[in-house]
Amino acid sequence: MEALDIRDKAREVMDELGLVESSSACPRPTNEHNTSILLPCKGKEDREFLLKFFIPPIEGRYYPPEVRLEDYARREIAFYSFLDSFDAMRRELPAPRTVMMDPADPPGWILLEYIETAKGPRSELLGISEILDLLGMIRNLPMERLLGRRNFPINRWDIVSLRDRVVRLMYDPLILVVGEDTWSDIRRFYDEAMRWLESRAPVPVHGDFIEENILVDANHRPHLLDFERIGIGSPEHDFAWFWIHVDRPKEWKKDLFERFLADRFGSDRVRSEWSIRASLVYLACRRLRFGFLTHGESDESRGANLGLLRASLAGGRDLFPV
Repeated sequence: MEALDIRDKAREVMDELGLVESSSACPRPTNEHNTSILLPCKGKEDREFLLKFFIPPIEGRYYPPEVRLEDYARREIAFYSFLDSFDAMRRELPAPRTVMMDPADPPGWILLEYIETAKGPRSELLGISEILDLLGMIRNLPMERLLGRRNFPINRWDIVSLRDRVVRLMYDPLILVVGEDTWSDIRRFYDEAMRWLESRAPVPVHGDFIEENILVDANHRPHLLDFERIGIGSPEHDFAWFWIHVDRPKEWKKDLFERFLADRFGSDRVRSEWSIRASLVYLACRRLRFGFLTHGESDESRGANLGLLRASLAGGRDLFPV
């Protein structure tokens, strides 16, 4: 199924709902993982909406063996239902409000309110304070109301889960990319990280907290998008994900890092740094595995991801700003 076919399928959903595609600005046409697309659309009286269409499995595309593509849609639908039950007006967590959901299992789409985006450079619209505020809002979600629901396949981002994904699921391709010595370093790193982090209580985690999943509205209020990877895990996981993905000047990233850890001292600071490193080691390993399985020896990102892996394993000046 090509991109055009996917959009045609999404338009079929619009037709069923009595909607037409609009020319309004789209906050993010497709997500980083190519699991969904967003399409602005209009209904009666030109009321605007945002249709999120979940992309079904595509023949010939590689999917990791542990991935169940339908679970991304199930998580998103379950999370929006959860938000509607306690925060329908989105005061506790700014996000698009729900208009309608596909009742099928797995769901194929969700219809959301359309939020007009602010004009101007993202670097001016989204600052460090707003990012830290959003991270705090996620951590304060009452996720215990959602855990255990049959239709919520929870994602786990704690140290045990990260270690198991790398050590248990990634050995065969990774060993060919990083070699025996680095693989042993990865194993030793996670053994030590477990000693620092295993006893920590998990918190709610967005799972894909990147700048592209934050929409700033016309009133300069940030809103979160894309809850396909929502779950529980390390308090630092979302920060690590954002910090390594964001394309901002080094001094800005250094300021973000220090402000995030400003109230952590001694062993708390050490644990936080171990946690950040654990998430980044996992990210580097995941990228290297995916690159090898999809591009083999021609993976152009291998050098950069090996650099991230080595820096994350080492910590200190190789990774953290001084």
